[in-house]
Amino acid sequence: MNQSAVPPLRQGEETEFSCFGLKLTAKRWGNPKGIPTLALHGWLDNANTFDRLAPLLPELNLVALDFAGHGRSDHRPEGVHYQPLLDMQEVLSIADQLGWQEFTLIGHSMGAAIASEFAATFPTRVTNIVCIDGFFATGGASTDERIQQNREAIEQMMTAASKKPRPYADTQEMVARVSEATDQSPAAAERLVARGHRKLAEGGVTWRTDPRIRFATPMRPTTEYINTLIAQTTAPCLLIFAEQGDRWYQGEVDDRKAHHPNLRVESVAGPHHLHLEPDHVENVASLIRGFLPL
Repeated sequence: MNQSAVPPLRQGEETEFSCFGLKLTAKRWGNPKGIPTLALHGWLDNANTFDRLAPLLPELNLVALDFAGHGRSDHRPEGVHYQPLLDMQEVLSIADQLGWQEFTLIGHSMGAAIASEFAATFPTRVTNIVCIDGFFATGGASTDERIQQNREAIEQMMTAASKKPRPYADTQEMVARVSEATDQSPAAAERLVARGHRKLAEGGVTWRTDPRIRFATPMRPTTEYINTLIAQTTAPCLLIFAEQGDRWYQGEVDDRKAHHPNLRVESVAGPHHLHLEPDHVENVASLIRGFLPL
């Protein structure tokens, strides 16, 4: 083979997209002529969540996105809620801008929920899905609780201007806080903090993340809606179920599997961010390599 015809692998190159007036940022990895793949991070995380996994999948033409309000992407305008419908709209816009009629989705946690919902909503656009400790789910909420969430989402938006992210002395303090509050090791938290912080004019650092992301999410779907939609999926899906991971979706996996046409579940030992943890990422990559047509 003519080596000059083989494009150099991307190693986390910065890029950005314009979506409905917002700047959304991303990192590009792998073979520019490889399998088109969008990687979607979890709640309060950012594109750096794939920094350890992406180099182990060089056959992919992988674009790791910062969702709106996360990482280096713009925040949503005043009064606009954060919800999956808008995230999916922007995923579709980015795929169109890349010229990808068909593509693979890799998602973690919230990103996995969005990926599995997107693949069911636009089945002709998605060829394969990998969900890392997350899936389209209700989280166990009842209809009455959903009504209350809508009320809370509106009430919280009324006071949004007063919400400011907490300041920290330095990024090391932020890393320690993330490790304390979650199951992440400092090695995993450091990667998210590296992209997720900004310097303060008065000294110290704080989060880039929009504080409104912590508000209640309005218009969440019911179990019947989810199961009806999931049944329309055509792409094969691999769910990597972290045994020490998040519980918000885990009680609904059997129900999703009963309705999904092609869902494979691999239960593995590891924490919620196992794809970012040095001790677990190679196992995650191996499962993905065995699933995707590389």
